[in-house]
Amino acid sequence: MSYAVFHIIKANSSLNSIAKHIERTSHPENADPARTHLNRYNLVEYPDGITGLAAAVEHRIANAGITRKISDRQVRCLNMVMTSDNEGMQKIIDEGKLDEWIADNIRWARDTFGGDNVVGAALHMDERTPHLHIAVVPIVTAERKKKAREATAKKRYRTKAANRPRLCADDIMERGKMSGYQDTYAEAMAKYGLERGIRGSEARHIGQHEYYRDCMVKKKGLEEDIGNLSTEKRKLDKEKKSLESKVENLECRTTALDTRKKMLTQVNEEIRQQNNELYSENTRLTEANSSLATENKSLMATSSKLSDDVVRLQMQKLSNEANGDFQKYKADIARYFPDLEDLLNWGRYCTHIGFPDRFTQRILAQEKVGFAGALFSSEHNQTFRTEGSVAKLERDPENKHRFMLNIDGVSVFQWFRNMARKLLEKLGFKPKEPTQRHTRKI
Repeated sequence: MSYAVFHIIKANSSLNSIAKHIERTSHPENADPARTHLNRYNLVEYPDGITGLAAAVEHRIANAGITRKISDRQVRCLNMVMTSDNEGMQKIIDEGKLDEWIADNIRWARDTFGGDNVVGAALHMDERTPHLHIAVVPIVTAERKKKAREATAKKRYRTKAANRPRLCADDIMERGKMSGYQDTYAEAMAKYGLERGIRGSEARHIGQHEYYRDCMVKKKGLEEDIGNLSTEKRKLDKEKKSLESKVENLECRTTALDTRKKMLTQVNEEIRQQNNELYSENTRLTEANSSLATENKSLMATSSKLSDDVVRLQMQKLSNEANGDFQKYKADIARYFPDLEDLLNWGRYCTHIGFPDRFTQRILAQEKVGFAGALFSSEHNQTFRTEGSVAKLERDPENKHRFMLNIDGVSVFQWFRNMARKLLEKLGFKPKEPTQRHTRKI
């Protein structure tokens, strides 16, 4: 079974800290910004003309009829936190009783601390456990307990009314009353399956500042772990270099072993010619030679694998560098020669329809180029001849970095359509009336 959790936090005289936290004008590190929209504010309406929790607290104090001077160090607001564990709060939400739970909490706070003293409330759904904040101004009317020195002192002032309103958080948070609050609050929350906490339990609420302090301690620990990992990385790098050095040494040893093998072979031939007394020594050297050959083969395989890895890494590095240079080259062209992309497209198109390179170069230089001959239209899959025409590449008036190829004063695409229409008319066909077409882009 889940517990009904009720906790009171004294707010300092400036009210800024508690107001910012309750109204979420600043977001604490333990709040999830993605869930802040689920929060509910102004669950207790402020008086007319009052905006903000701090103003509501000051308004209540100013209109409570307090005659005694309020010092700057007095507690002006109590932040009351109502909640349960995650399981208990989720059960209330799943059963659709969240609104009723909020209303019962506000009703209990008004019945316990006075309806006028409850000046604000907000539901926070963006922290680890959903909880309700209720702001209470600690105004009481019970007679003030006199200190021992006041009881024995001679009266110098007139007697004041016993039940006059005054601001006193200590009266509300008296040790005996705190236990009573827990009892009545648990009774109000019993309908939601929540029970009173264990009497005398040493469990305590973790405050916002303590939470941040714990986060800073964890952060420092993580930074130390990062430092240790960096040290370990440097150690591994050093070991890697040491291994690379050993590989080089092994390669040298391989060469030396090859030389030694040849030498042993010569010695073996000489031993064969010696007397039988040296035969046992010859056998031992032969076995040693076989062992060295096996080691040599293993070292050669290791060397080959390492060489392949080095070549692969070098090729990958060269590929990455070439790709980076190419991307930078493209970016520089787009930045310093914004016309080049469209000019390249028109250059390819001129070559495609049949212009020779010398004409294409002049066209891209935006010169008027007179020509005669045949041009190919992909749209009509037809070659059209002209005895004399003029081609010119002109800048698009709507986009200064775009161009349009015109032939005889019209776009190249319209020129091909006109040539197709003339061919049909020449063959005795009546071409269809052209429909409105959008300007074609290369």
